[in-house]
Amino acid sequence: MKKHFLALCGLAFLLPLQLQAADLANGKALNKNCALCHGLYGQGASGKLSPRLAGMPQEYLIKALGDYRAGKRQNYMMLKTAALDKMTDKDIEDVSAYLASIDLSKDPKFDVVQYGGDVKEGKSLFKGDCKTCHGRDGFGKPKKGAPPLAAQHNEYLFQSIKMFQAKMRMHDNDPEDETFDDFSDTDLTNITAYIATLDNARIDASGKTKFIPPDLVARRAIVKPTVPTSPTKPVVAATELAKADTKAEKIESQGGLQITDIKQTVAKMELEKGVSIDDAVTAMISKATDLNMKLVGQQEVSKELEARGVEMPHLAIYQFCDPMDARTMVMSNPIFASYMPCRISVVEDKDKKVWLMMLNLDMLINSELLDTKVLDTAVRVNQAMLEIMVAGATGDF
Repeated sequence: MKKHFLALCGLAFLLPLQLQAADLANGKALNKNCALCHGLYGQGASGKLSPRLAGMPQEYLIKALGDYRAGKRQNYMMLKTAALDKMTDKDIEDVSAYLASIDLSKDPKFDVVQYGGDVKEGKSLFKGDCKTCHGRDGFGKPKKGAPPLAAQHNEYLFQSIKMFQAKMRMHDNDPEDETFDDFSDTDLTNITAYIATLDNARIDASGKTKFIPPDLVARRAIVKPTVPTSPTKPVVAATELAKADTKAEKIESQGGLQITDIKQTVAKMELEKGVSIDDAVTAMISKATDLNMKLVGQQEVSKELEARGVEMPHLAIYQFCDPMDARTMVMSNPIFASYMPCRISVVEDKDKKVWLMMLNLDMLINSELLDTKVLDTAVRVNQAMLEIMVAGATGDF
C-alpha cells in the first residue's frame, strides 16, 4: 500500500498545480461514497440521477458540493449516502480534485450516445445559446464557471434544463435567467442529441487508448523490469507478471477451481435513533415495492439459531431482485450470479448498534472495468438498493 501511495505521489507531478495542492488520497477515500451512485471512477450512468463527475473542473465540483451541503441544491439521498453535511471544506476540495484528475475522454467505452433527436437542429440551437459560455467544442470554460456539457449523460442534461425552466435550479447563477424559457421538449432533445456528438472529437476511434484506473497506473509505475539489488529480495519484473497471467489463463482453460479477482466495497448505515429493527424491515420492504425490486428471500439467522437454543446478536438477510437487471448483468459476466440476489443484511454489533449493510455492484472484475451497459445497470441497482437501505435506516417510507 505504501508503495502504491508513493507511486501516486509521483504521478501527481503530472497534474496541474491546483490539483497537486489537494490530498488525492483523501479524495479517493471520500469518493467511495460517491461511487455507489456515480460509479467507481465518476463515470456516471445513463438516466437522470447519475451525472458524470470524472474530468469535471475542480472549482465547479467544489461549488456544486458546497451548494448541496448548504441546502442551496436539494438531494436527500446524496446527503445521506455521501455524508456531505459532515464534509469539511478541505474534504470537498480533495474529492473534487480526485474526480477532476480522472480523464475518460479518449476511451470509446465512455462515449455518450443518444438515439433520437435532430443533431442539425440541435447544433443551431447550441451555437445560438450555449457556445458562448460552454465553448464551441462543448468542453466548458472554467474561467466563466461553465462546466463541460460534452461527455455528460444526455438524460441528465435534459433533466437539468427542465429544472432550469421550472426555476428549481439556477442557471448561470442568475435566478431570473430566461435562456431556456421558450424551448420545447423537442428543442431540448435536439440540443442534447448534438451535445452527445461533441465528445467524439477526443475519443480515440481506433480503440487503442484505454482508460487505466489510478490504482492500476500506480501498480504499473512500480512494476518495471529491473535488476535485483539483492539476491534475497528479488524484484518481480513486468515480464514475470505477464508469465504469471498467462499461467493463470492456462489453469482456467484446464477447468477446476478458478479464482476471480474482484474489487468490491461494502456500504453500511446505522439505524437512526428511535428506529427499531421491525421499523427498518417494514420500511425497506415498502420502499423495495415502490422501486419494483421484489423481495425474493429472507433469512432470520439469529432467530433460527435461538430456536435451537443458540444465542447470537441479531442477524437477518433480505434479498431483492429485478429479473431484467439480473439478466443484463449475468449475460455480461456469469460472475455476477454469485452476488445475486442483491441483499441487505441487518447486523447487530458487539456494542448493540444495528447496521444495514450491502455490497457495491459497480466493481472491477479481474482489474477490468465492466461494459458500459452493465455499468449503467450496476449503478442503477446500487441506487435502488441504497434507497431501500436509507429507508430502513431512517424508518421513513
